[in-house]
Amino acid sequence: MPLYDFRCEHCEGIFEQNVPMASIARDNTSCPYCQQSMLLRPMITGHQKISVKNKWRPSSSAEQLAGPLVEGPGTRKKSARTSVLHNCRGVNCSLCEL
Repeated sequence: MPLYDFRCEHCEGIFEQNVPMASIARDNTSCPYCQQSMLLRPMITGHQKISVKNKWRPSSSAEQLAGPLVEGPGTRKKSARTSVLHNCRGVNCSLCEL
């Protein structure tokens, strides 16, 4: 038996129920929320396919941590260490190029 989604005509409650295909739009069932009798009419639910054409991939570990279009210390591509969290406060830093 297939599982269908139903919306109650009286209380607007949404519930799932296993129902034989032969009893759709012919038989009644009771709503589990308000206990009212209602005709078995399944909700129309659509199926949409989602496809991603341009998948973003980080070019460095710093970009992976902070996201795309990040600038600042540790975001150079060929630096020895790539950390956007580094705090050198010094001169001659290979990351900051001060």
